[in-house]
Amino acid sequence: MHISDGVLSPVIVATGWAVATPVLAVSVRRLRPDQIGAYGVVAAAFFAGSTIHIPFGPFSMHLLLNGIAGLLLGWGALTVITVGLLLQTLLIGFGGLTVMGVNIAIIALPGALIGVSGRHWIMKASNKKRPWIGAFIGCGTIFFSAILLFAVLSTTHPGLATLGKLVFLGHIPIAIAEGIISFWLVHFLQRVKPTLLGIST
Repeated sequence: MHISDGVLSPVIVATGWAVATPVLAVSVRRLRPDQIGAYGVVAAAFFAGSTIHIPFGPFSMHLLLNGIAGLLLGWGALTVITVGLLLQTLLIGFGGLTVMGVNIAIIALPGALIGVSGRHWIMKASNKKRPWIGAFIGCGTIFFSAILLFAVLSTTHPGLATLGKLVFLGHIPIAIAEGIISFWLVHFLQRVKPTLLGIST
């Protein structure tokens, strides 16, 4: 899912920063000091998820957990995922610094947007429906990010559209896996720590 330096056109790179900068500023302003522990745990999970690779032809796919991060942290997920993306770039060579804006826009932003919507949805739903909402958010966010990745690659050069399609197909099992993880996470949290989902006790 991460795009490396030198792949995208300068226009796309600049557009990515133009989208990422203001939404990241909003996310930073909404960070809550009392949530520092949760931010650290989610950031660690996001980083660790990138080390679990699933081979797919010439590529390798890994868990993103961006939808799950959004469900747990709301807008704060955008900052947390951005930190994770930066660490992945610096420590294990995923992505690149010049294209960080694009990677934020296609990975962190969907997680925050869909996660915030999912939290509102979960707060109004019954206990039986909440895990299914979690599954939908976890799975759907991966597909949304994959579609954005396809659009970015196709816009850069028509020849990259085939690559985008392959990456999209490769993320189908990732989306299913994250849907299952999200289902059980919401099922568990609504019983033991519902406040993490925004549910008042």
